[in-house]
Amino acid sequence: MKKFTHESSNPKWNAQRNLSGITHYVEDDTLQFHKSRILSTHILEEGLLFGLIESCALDPDNRTRGFRYVIFDVTGYVIDRPKLEETVKTRRQAEKAMWAYVNTLDARVITKEAIDREERNYQDEIQRARKELT
Repeated sequence: MKKFTHESSNPKWNAQRNLSGITHYVEDDTLQFHKSRILSTHILEEGLLFGLIESCALDPDNRTRGFRYVIFDVTGYVIDRPKLEETVKTRRQAEKAMWAYVNTLDARVITKEAIDREERNYQDEIQRARKELT
Protein backbone atom coordinates (compact mmCIF):
# COMPACT_ATOMS: atom_id res chain seq x y z
CA MET A 1 0.00 0.00 0.00
CA LYS A 2 1.14 3.48 -0.77
CA LYS A 3 -0.24 6.95 -0.34
CA PHE A 4 -1.80 8.65 -3.32
CA THR A 5 0.27 11.27 -5.13
CA HIS A 6 -0.16 13.67 -8.01
CA GLU A 7 0.92 11.62 -11.05
CA SER A 8 -0.49 13.61 -13.97
CA SER A 9 -2.35 16.81 -14.78
CA ASN A 10 -4.70 14.72 -16.91
CA PRO A 11 -7.47 13.58 -14.52
CA LYS A 12 -8.03 10.19 -16.16
CA TRP A 13 -4.32 9.38 -16.23
CA ASN A 14 -3.88 10.59 -12.66
CA ALA A 15 -6.72 8.33 -11.52
CA GLN A 16 -5.42 5.37 -13.49
CA ARG A 17 -1.86 5.73 -12.19
CA ASN A 18 -2.98 6.08 -8.59
CA LEU A 19 -5.59 3.31 -8.65
CA SER A 20 -3.85 0.84 -10.96
CA GLY A 21 -3.65 -2.61 -9.44
CA ILE A 22 -6.06 -1.86 -6.61
CA THR A 23 -9.38 -1.29 -8.43
CA HIS A 24 -10.79 -1.64 -11.92
CA TYR A 25 -12.98 1.47 -11.46
CA VAL A 26 -10.96 3.76 -13.74
CA GLU A 27 -9.62 1.26 -16.28
CA ASP A 28 -10.37 2.18 -19.89
CA ASP A 29 -12.72 -0.79 -20.42
CA THR A 30 -14.72 0.02 -17.29
CA LEU A 31 -15.02 3.69 -18.15
CA GLN A 32 -16.09 2.86 -21.69
CA PHE A 33 -18.66 0.25 -20.56
CA HIS A 34 -20.27 2.68 -18.12
CA LYS A 35 -19.82 5.66 -20.45
CA SER A 36 -18.02 7.50 -17.67
CA ARG A 37 -15.51 10.34 -17.83
CA ILE A 38 -13.10 11.39 -15.11
CA LEU A 39 -13.31 15.19 -14.87
CA SER A 40 -11.08 15.91 -11.89
CA THR A 41 -9.03 14.09 -9.28
CA HIS A 42 -8.07 15.04 -5.76
CA ILE A 43 -5.34 13.78 -3.45
CA LEU A 44 -7.05 14.03 -0.08
CA GLU A 45 -5.92 13.96 3.53
CA GLU A 46 -2.18 13.92 2.79
CA GLY A 47 -2.57 11.07 0.29
CA LEU A 48 -4.59 8.72 2.50
CA LEU A 49 -7.69 9.17 0.34
CA PHE A 50 -8.26 9.69 -3.38
CA GLY A 51 -11.26 11.51 -4.78
CA LEU A 52 -12.55 11.99 -8.27
CA ILE A 53 -15.42 13.70 -9.99
CA GLU A 54 -17.00 11.77 -12.82
CA SER A 55 -19.62 12.34 -15.44
CA CYS A 56 -21.63 9.18 -16.03
CA ALA A 57 -24.46 7.99 -18.22
CA LEU A 58 -27.82 7.79 -16.49
CA ASP A 59 -29.42 5.64 -19.16
CA PRO A 60 -28.17 2.87 -21.48
CA ASP A 61 -28.30 5.14 -24.53
CA ASN A 62 -26.23 7.87 -22.82
CA ARG A 63 -28.93 10.48 -23.46
CA THR A 64 -28.74 11.92 -19.96
CA ARG A 65 -25.69 12.34 -17.77
CA GLY A 66 -25.06 13.05 -14.13
CA PHE A 67 -22.11 14.11 -12.01
CA ARG A 68 -20.89 12.51 -8.80
CA TYR A 69 -17.85 12.11 -6.62
CA VAL A 70 -16.12 8.86 -5.69
CA ILE A 71 -13.80 8.54 -2.68
CA PHE A 72 -11.28 5.65 -2.38
CA ASP A 73 -9.10 4.49 0.50
CA VAL A 74 -5.48 3.35 0.01
CA THR A 75 -6.62 -0.18 -0.85
CA GLY A 76 -8.90 0.98 -3.67
CA TYR A 77 -12.06 0.39 -1.64
CA VAL A 78 -14.84 2.83 -2.48
CA ILE A 79 -15.62 4.73 0.71
CA ASP A 80 -18.50 6.67 -0.81
CA ARG A 81 -20.13 7.19 -4.18
CA PRO A 82 -23.63 8.54 -4.69
CA LYS A 83 -25.97 6.18 -6.54
CA LEU A 84 -26.87 7.01 -10.15
CA GLU A 85 -30.26 8.33 -9.05
CA GLU A 86 -28.44 10.63 -6.59
CA THR A 87 -26.16 12.27 -9.16
CA VAL A 88 -26.29 16.02 -9.57
CA LYS A 89 -26.61 18.19 -12.65
CA THR A 90 -23.27 20.00 -12.55
CA ARG A 91 -19.64 19.29 -11.83
CA ARG A 92 -19.58 22.15 -9.32
CA GLN A 93 -22.43 20.54 -7.34
CA ALA A 94 -20.56 17.22 -7.29
CA GLU A 95 -17.39 18.92 -6.06
CA LYS A 96 -19.30 20.78 -3.34
CA ALA A 97 -20.89 17.50 -2.20
CA MET A 98 -17.50 15.76 -2.21
CA TRP A 99 -15.88 18.42 -0.02
CA ALA A 100 -18.82 18.39 2.38
CA TYR A 101 -18.48 14.62 2.69
CA VAL A 102 -14.67 14.65 2.99
CA ASN A 103 -14.91 17.17 5.82
CA THR A 104 -16.82 14.57 7.87
CA LEU A 105 -14.13 11.88 7.50
CA ASP A 106 -11.24 10.83 9.69
CA ALA A 107 -8.73 9.59 7.12
CA ARG A 108 -6.44 8.01 9.72
CA VAL A 109 -9.27 5.88 11.11
CA ILE A 110 -10.34 4.91 7.58
CA THR A 111 -6.76 3.94 6.68
CA LYS A 112 -6.34 1.90 9.86
CA GLU A 113 -9.61 0.07 9.10
CA ALA A 114 -8.43 -0.54 5.52
CA ILE A 115 -5.12 -1.98 6.75
CA ASP A 116 -6.95 -4.18 9.26
CA ARG A 117 -9.34 -5.40 6.54
CA GLU A 118 -6.44 -6.22 4.20
CA GLU A 119 -4.61 -8.01 7.00
CA ARG A 120 -7.67 -10.19 7.72
CA ASN A 121 -8.07 -10.96 4.00
CA TYR A 122 -4.42 -11.98 3.68
CA GLN A 123 -4.63 -14.11 6.83
CA ASP A 124 -7.61 -15.95 5.34
CA GLU A 125 -5.74 -16.41 2.07
CA ILE A 126 -2.66 -17.75 3.86
CA GLN A 127 -4.77 -20.18 5.89
CA ARG A 128 -6.40 -21.51 2.69
CA ALA A 129 -3.00 -21.91 1.05
CA ARG A 130 -1.68 -23.84 4.07
CA LYS A 131 -4.77 -26.05 4.06
CA GLU A 132 -4.31 -26.82 0.35
CA LEU A 133 -0.68 -27.69 0.95
CA THR A 134 -1.50 -30.35 3.55
